[in-house]
Amino acid sequence: MSSAEPEERIMRVGRAVAVTAAVLALGLGATACNDEVSSTSATPVAPAGAAGTSGAPGKPATSAQAAGAAASGTSASDGKVSTRCHTADLKADVQLQPDHPGSAMVMLTNKSTRTCTVHGYLGYGGLLADNSPVVTGSSRVAHPGQPIEVSLKPGVSAFSGLKWTSCDKADPTCKVLAGITITPPDETTQLNANLLGVDGKPVLQLTVSPSGFTVGSLQPVSQGVVFTS
Repeated sequence: MSSAEPEERIMRVGRAVAVTAAVLALGLGATACNDEVSSTSATPVAPAGAAGTSGAPGKPATSAQAAGAAASGTSASDGKVSTRCHTADLKADVQLQPDHPGSAMVMLTNKSTRTCTVHGYLGYGGLLADNSPVVTGSSRVAHPGQPIEVSLKPGVSAFSGLKWTSCDKADPTCKVLAGITITPPDETTQLNANLLGVDGKPVLQLTVSPSGFTVGSLQPVSQGVVFTS
């Protein structure tokens, strides 16, 4: 073998080693690139509308509020449901008092089948013999105290006092009433009261001076509501 053959063999081995090194380098480079892409793809992405859940304005927050309102059955515009008694729910008895002439206890009773509330003062008017209405003056007094809201179950009554000064029927300013009308609190329609004497029988005539009625506040019990002076 000539001395040139070993040198050629060494050169071929060197080239093969160089090629192999280059291939390995390319393979490592490709792996690094793939790792970078994978790392970028794995970065968490905030879900759409996430900013809305942190208190920033946006549709997600609005939707959540709407869901809460739907769950509770209320909204900002909802008002309290009214439970007050209406005129058609009520009947009234005006019971004259034997020990206090010109004074009566008024009993306002729930005649409906639902529970309702009354609060405040009753309004009064008069009826003449021909059943025509007549205006009677009135003044309100917090007697025996400020009005109390009264919840009336069916058949239950609230109470108030009423007083007036009698007059001579011959006096043209004297109101000769054959009946009394009552307007419940916050209502605009009237009901005809049952005007009862001390014996419990209907009173057919009541004389009221021009000063009209003094009206006490509605209370849950009858104690103290009658005007004694």
